[in-house]
Amino acid sequence: MLVRVEMELEDVPGQLVKALDPISRFGGNIQNVVHERDKKTPLGRVPVTVVFDVDERARFDKIMSALREMGVRVTRVGEMGAGLKSTVLMVGHIIHTDIRDTIDRLNSLEGVRVLDLSLAMGAVGEESTARMVIVTEDEDRARAALSLLTEIASQKKLLLIKSLEETR
Repeated sequence: MLVRVEMELEDVPGQLVKALDPISRFGGNIQNVVHERDKKTPLGRVPVTVVFDVDERARFDKIMSALREMGVRVTRVGEMGAGLKSTVLMVGHIIHTDIRDTIDRLNSLEGVRVLDLSLAMGAVGEESTARMVIVTEDEDRARAALSLLTEIASQKKLLLIKSLEETR
């Protein structure tokens, strides 16, 4: 099962690594980590979102118990199901055309989440390449996400290369 866990960490060195340890120790495969160091929660902590895959409910329960025993404040847990993953490549002036806007627009679709983004930057003024993994709840949402991404790429004059295969 694919799981999204939102937590708050103390703003001291080593806390992120400490929080990720039980996920890997109990067999979770970390897919994505968003560590918003520049933001603070009302308690003065750093918000962190971790998306990981775990094959058994018992392993997930061990991960959550370990996090709580460590004093990690878990604020939200959501199972994302198995999901349908689509991988795309984008080529062009990705940073200059606001990659955050692209991600936010995709994430605004119900049942769609940008799971991973890898960016290879060219020299200053040169084009960049991004690999984006999008997870959706079903094929209809995958089509909607790819349709929106095609529209965004056209607006931003980016080359979009869609994967021929999708995995569950």
